[in-house]
Amino acid sequence: MAIRPIGEWLRRKSEAIRVPEERSPGYKRWVENGAKILRKELPFEGPADVSITLGSGVSADSLLSFMDLKDIRHISYEDIGLPIGVNQNHKKEIIAGLTPEGKKVILVNGRTHAYELPEGGLKTRTWGNLGRMELATGYIAMLNEIGVENMILTCAAGGINHPMKDGDPKPFDLDKLPVISLIGADLNDAYPSANFGDYKSKRGDFFGLRDADQDMMTIFGQSMTDTGEKGEIPVVYYITSRTSPNFEDKGAVYDAAFKGGDVLGMSFSYEKEFISGMNKIGRFMGIAVVTNPVELDYIKESPSRTFKSISINEIRQHKPQEFRLVFHASDEEVRTMGKLANERLGKGLTQMVKSL
Repeated sequence: MAIRPIGEWLRRKSEAIRVPEERSPGYKRWVENGAKILRKELPFEGPADVSITLGSGVSADSLLSFMDLKDIRHISYEDIGLPIGVNQNHKKEIIAGLTPEGKKVILVNGRTHAYELPEGGLKTRTWGNLGRMELATGYIAMLNEIGVENMILTCAAGGINHPMKDGDPKPFDLDKLPVISLIGADLNDAYPSANFGDYKSKRGDFFGLRDADQDMMTIFGQSMTDTGEKGEIPVVYYITSRTSPNFEDKGAVYDAAFKGGDVLGMSFSYEKEFISGMNKIGRFMGIAVVTNPVELDYIKESPSRTFKSISINEIRQHKPQEFRLVFHASDEEVRTMGKLANERLGKGLTQMVKSL
């Protein structure tokens, strides 16, 4: 696939954004209570040096073996009041331990995605009504109470397999998957904070978003090289699907291609927006493991077409109802492909943690 050099992103500077917090008392108590329980279970005092959220197929067992953590604690989502969700393949627990060098590490072993939760949120007896996005980002809010110096978000993603220009090759070769990539930016439309559910503001107000930290991205790229990765780690534009619990949604793929997105996933964008309002999370970055291509083709083939592959420029001249999906990857296939990246990613992340 085409690679955007990390240097392209180094010219941009991250800026901490302060967002006024105005949450319900029940939400605040929920976060504080969960963080209090979590704090008691951790084998160290906060802040943690690093937290790593593990996406589909990224094995906690593999990462634990590479990092050789000591004093390991396993804390289930249920124990701290976080939602479990409906996807049983995503194990919901927090793992904490110390590296041989004394680095304090938290692993979030499987997040509860927004799509797993009711659109209207959940009404609880103790905390009142908790919004869908409040629940999906609850683990980040609790980690913010503990404090995290460096936050790493990993996720599986589908690669938009359309070149930008007519005649160019497809960006994702099946024989080269999975691709470990850095999320340079997300292309989702900005959410008004009132609609996002975590911050309330006057209608029409928007809040600024922090960018992934360029220094962390550089360290990760170097760490992957130091542990045997060939070539430069690609930097991708990321889009979160709002319409489906997988990458197999024609409208989401069309929208991502139309906007020039490189990958389509299910989590990073709203997590990034939430982190932008946190005051005890030092810096963050995202890693997308591209597990499968997502591609559109015409329902009715045009006899006048010249090129075999459909470019993004061509897609922009047509309506979504003119297309069909070419590839269909199941959740199990995504997880299986993600596991193929475990050793490469585990070695790179372990080296990165040592360097932070």
